[in-house]
Amino acid sequence: MSSVPQQPGGWWHDYVCPTHGIELGAREGNEFVCDHGCRLTGDKVEAAWLALEHQALARAARVAARRYSLHGDEADRARAVELVLDYSSLYVRISAAGWSDRSESWMLQGKLFAQALSEAQWAVGFADAIITLGAIPELQESTDLSRTLDGLAATLAESRRILVEDRDDQRSNYTAWLDAAARLVALASHTLGGPSVAPHCAAVVFDHMQLAVRSDGWEWEASTYYHVFVLRAYLLALRGVDPRDVPEEAVDCVRSMIDVLVSIAAPDGFLPALHDGPYDRVAMHREVLEICTLGAQFFSDTGLATVQSWVVERLGADHDGLEWMLDGWFVGAPLDRAPVVVGSRAFEDAGYVVLRDSRNRMVGILDAGPHGGAHGHFDKLALYLYGDGSKWQPAPAVPPYGHALRHAYYARTIAHPTVRVDGADQVEATAEITAWDAAASRVTAVTTTAIEGVRLSRTVQLSDGLLVDVVHVSCDDGQPHEISLGLRPAVDFSVTVDGDSWRSGWGDALTGWHRASGDATLELAAGRGPSDDPSRLQHVGDWSTTASAATFVSVYSFDPELRLDAVEADFSDTAVRITVPAAAPDSSLIEVGL
Repeated sequence: MSSVPQQPGGWWHDYVCPTHGIELGAREGNEFVCDHGCRLTGDKVEAAWLALEHQALARAARVAARRYSLHGDEADRARAVELVLDYSSLYVRISAAGWSDRSESWMLQGKLFAQALSEAQWAVGFADAIITLGAIPELQESTDLSRTLDGLAATLAESRRILVEDRDDQRSNYTAWLDAAARLVALASHTLGGPSVAPHCAAVVFDHMQLAVRSDGWEWEASTYYHVFVLRAYLLALRGVDPRDVPEEAVDCVRSMIDVLVSIAAPDGFLPALHDGPYDRVAMHREVLEICTLGAQFFSDTGLATVQSWVVERLGADHDGLEWMLDGWFVGAPLDRAPVVVGSRAFEDAGYVVLRDSRNRMVGILDAGPHGGAHGHFDKLALYLYGDGSKWQPAPAVPPYGHALRHAYYARTIAHPTVRVDGADQVEATAEITAWDAAASRVTAVTTTAIEGVRLSRTVQLSDGLLVDVVHVSCDDGQPHEISLGLRPAVDFSVTVDGDSWRSGWGDALTGWHRASGDATLELAAGRGPSDDPSRLQHVGDWSTTASAATFVSVYSFDPELRLDAVEADFSDTAVRITVPAAAPDSSLIEVGL
């Protein structure tokens, strides 16, 4: 009896509860269980489960092989060998039928999976288990295994040809994974007596970097998830390479990609889920841990220690320790390079501006860049707020793609803390950073294309204990429109009216003061929280006025000694002057031009 399922996998994003929007959990017989109690059946969800199960078993083979390599436990050896040989038999049988019939028209087809991307991810784990086990008799004597490795190499090569030549999409994240898988499969074949592998992989990786990585270090789509996804593929593809043999430009690119993660991390190490991707998912957390470990073998110091600690704590019992067993991924000592200095930083190509107070108690991220294609959101000039252990106003990310709320809510403007006019979503657009002062942690950004006929500007300044946020909206036609600014908390949220202003409470650690330039209403409304559980109700704020132009001023305090009782805002046609309590002398008077 085989230790692996005998059917090919579908699209894992279909493994989602249609009622609650969360990824499904355990399989019980023919039912797939949602944490809220739903029990689903059917071919589509089973195929999605199979995709995840095949990935999980490839990881299990990898863990068992590496544990055996470290500790010599024969049970680990037997388990790893069993999985490798059973998958070899399965792949020979399934691949003989050709490309998957579970693929949708837009997908790059696989064989064991609906997607070639999933096949490449699986192949990396499968090949790593073989390389780690080495040239042991059971593997060398298996004709199915040699046929599987040859078949995988051919599948990966043809998939890459279709993607790069037929579809002209070499910068796709798929390409990075196809290249990584091809190298590891080649190394696995060499382990079993096949031809040697030319050390040209660094050049292949660098070719992709030149297409897919922005000048400021962000992967081109400017999504945290896909940035992590591609960076991990690069590090995996460089297996067996001496970092000193990697071209300097590629070294600098890997360094800058790691620096992106260091720079955007919340004070506690949480990585903001900017644009598409999961908000809180075990598989992604494990990917981040792998980057932390491989990055630390590539560079003497990455700056990711806080990120790594947060992920390990968040995983809890789901932490299988694989990353602790990856010693020797590269040949030679790590490169001696210091990590980026953590502070306020503008990524002007991707369009993100990170504001951080000097004691690292608060991080504000302003989205002023392009939407990033298919994985972008309609959230120009959104402001995301994070504290030490608090996600006050986070980027909400998306549920698994098979759920309608990915596009129906989470990618839309209504899900984000930014501006809507007449209730409409923004369109695909970009913004311009018009003023940036890193020393003062102050930025101004403008867009005139996110909403037709409307100019949006946002100025944010962060000092110790205090954040000031000024949003100005003007409609070109001079006619009154409903202008709304969203407040999108992920913590307990309260709003009270105080004369011509409002007070807000954000959990136990953040308070806000809000005033608009004209008649306005700050409504406490029912909304959704982040995408890890779309069914969870969350109080949100919709701050609205009907006018041809409006200015919204918010002052936030995350210092318990800094009260907002004396905050004032004076509006004119060209500027707003904000006076804050004397407890913050460096910020006692802030003027923002409109």
